[in-house]
Amino acid sequence: MSKSEAHRFRYHEDEWEARRAIEPKVTWEQPVYNAAVPTYQNLLSTTYEAINPFRVIAHCDVDAAYAQFEASRLGVDCAKVPLAVLQWQGLIAVNYVARKFGVSRFNCSMEEAKNRCPDLQFVHVASYGPGDEHPQYYDSPSPRTHKISLDLYRRESKKIMEIFQRRLEVESSTGVHLGFDLEPVVADCWAPSFLKMEENSLDEDILFEKASIDESFFDLSLYVRKQILRRFPFLDIRKDLESLPAEERANRLNTPLPLPPLAVRQEMVKKSWSLLGAWWPNGQQNYESSQEASQSSVDTEPFTDLSWVDIAHAIAAERMIAVRKHIVDLLGYTTSAGIAGNKALAKLCSSHRKPCSQTLLLPRHALDFLAPLPFRKIRFLGGKLGAEIADVWGQSTVGELWPVSMEEMQLKLGASGRWLYDLCRGNDRSEVCRRSANRSMMSSKNFQPVLSTHTKGLQWLSIMSSELSLRLQEEREEHPLIYPRFLVLRYVMSGTSGARSQQTPFGFVRNEDLAKEIYSKAEKLWNHTIGPRMDHNVGHERFGVYTLALAFAGIERQSRGQKQLHSFFEAPKRKQLDSNASPEDSQPQKRIRSLSSPLQTVSQQNPTITASSDTISGTSSRLDKNSSSSHNESLYEVIFDQDTQADMVRWACQRCDHVVSIPQFDESDDEDCRTTSRSSYEVLMDQLRQEHEHWHMAVDLAANM
Repeated sequence: MSKSEAHRFRYHEDEWEARRAIEPKVTWEQPVYNAAVPTYQNLLSTTYEAINPFRVIAHCDVDAAYAQFEASRLGVDCAKVPLAVLQWQGLIAVNYVARKFGVSRFNCSMEEAKNRCPDLQFVHVASYGPGDEHPQYYDSPSPRTHKISLDLYRRESKKIMEIFQRRLEVESSTGVHLGFDLEPVVADCWAPSFLKMEENSLDEDILFEKASIDESFFDLSLYVRKQILRRFPFLDIRKDLESLPAEERANRLNTPLPLPPLAVRQEMVKKSWSLLGAWWPNGQQNYESSQEASQSSVDTEPFTDLSWVDIAHAIAAERMIAVRKHIVDLLGYTTSAGIAGNKALAKLCSSHRKPCSQTLLLPRHALDFLAPLPFRKIRFLGGKLGAEIADVWGQSTVGELWPVSMEEMQLKLGASGRWLYDLCRGNDRSEVCRRSANRSMMSSKNFQPVLSTHTKGLQWLSIMSSELSLRLQEEREEHPLIYPRFLVLRYVMSGTSGARSQQTPFGFVRNEDLAKEIYSKAEKLWNHTIGPRMDHNVGHERFGVYTLALAFAGIERQSRGQKQLHSFFEAPKRKQLDSNASPEDSQPQKRIRSLSSPLQTVSQQNPTITASSDTISGTSSRLDKNSSSSHNESLYEVIFDQDTQADMVRWACQRCDHVVSIPQFDESDDEDCRTTSRSSYEVLMDQLRQEHEHWHMAVDLAANM
């Protein structure tokens, strides 16, 4: 920790004691872990709701991702050779070998890094130079003449994300046991097994959220419940429920689960949990390697108070070990993971042991884990909100915030107060949201000094056209019929405070003609807006462009089973009822997620699971649930996209998982936007949203015919 960080986190004891002496004494209770008693209802539920005690979330990220990607390209052993990735003159990634010498991408120049680690190898990210149609690796590219390309990192990230979502063959064992650092261990007690991976099969039970180019969240709640039922079939009472009346069925579902079998409690000793990467409180041994844990002779006592919630976390940790091992075997990249009861804790745990490791935090240990932790390490508390909290209460750790009441936090922080109060006690209900495929692509460039000639502008548009063409062609390897509906030109001029933009319709263009067509349309947009004015003086000033961007918006992917519009207006075929069907069979039907199959049809009057189990939420909590609102600010949200490094306007349909996102543009040269005082992105988003809503209307109309 640097001196500035130490100063920021320092606990001002004298100042705090003086403040407490003049303030009225307020009694407060130390947070205590209250173990939930799981029921059959919790185990058989097919939802991902946060209040279920069987909720398990994992977070996984690639260790020094850019450095590993470049080392793999160069054939360098990233575990032995110190390597740093450059963008112009700054370090943007440093591998863990170099970090041991004190090299950091924060406040560390190239010269200082070389002094600290003389054997350090530098590699500059790929870039487009003048006339390049593909990114190249230059020794000393200049920001004046080159444009950065992250295409390699996107490609490698995509490979990793695909493995993250693969289905594992949990029924068959390889006979190999691995620890949290992926090293083989001898199993003299229960130990995590290395699970095989099914080819070309995604696990639909796992919610997957790509958080950035090198990290992801996983909601493993449904996965672990299914695994418990498969491994302990005596808990599966679904057949018994079918013959019970409604009231008895409800009582049976609300019955607490029995204790785990004695044999399991005796086999899963403390060593077993250490091999999974479990974190232990109160000064207990937290091993640095799985070999050290497996050779321990003191951690063989049974885990006598073992619960089904603990077993659920163990199953999740075992899966993360297997997935991380497959990534190493197939791609050569190491990752670190965190497994806990919610997103905030999982994110903290993934960075607790690095590199090539994982940390499992059982719910019973969450408060002990949080107490000494600087609260600014928590997700969303490292910026302005964290600084405000430190200024208001003069504290530095999570435990030091426990005496602050919820009312005081709400008074000082408004709506964030309740969220902070719960977070400090290890509670976080934020959802893992499935992200739809990108609906936009952008290529952008910042200029210093400004871009000031018409010819140079066209040269940069040619490079951006090539970049967009390559990215779209890569997407077509998986989705052959993908195409953008609009091409958007965005620019920020000198002497202005915001961005301007203009778009033109685009469509499906064959790969061999794609770059040429993009440039042709981009040139027309350029000539229609800022281009002709670039070479003309205005007074004593010359037009200049600080930022230039070219983007695809409204990207469409043809899905399986896609129909022509007229097919939605055909009368649906009537199903013939079985003559032996009971009156109950003719009740209105609804489709819910089932533990035995992806979809199961059940009577609305006789649900076998829960009334809320027919829907799975996968949209952002920041979106307004009322889609008929006339205020576009509540319909759309603005998020920062890690891939494009730009603000994207996003809309998610509340009836399906369709998501639309386009670059945010503050101003426009379109006459429609100027006359209505509306931004270009609002006009475009309204059009895309309304088209999708009209599609739902057509489907509803066809269903009612």
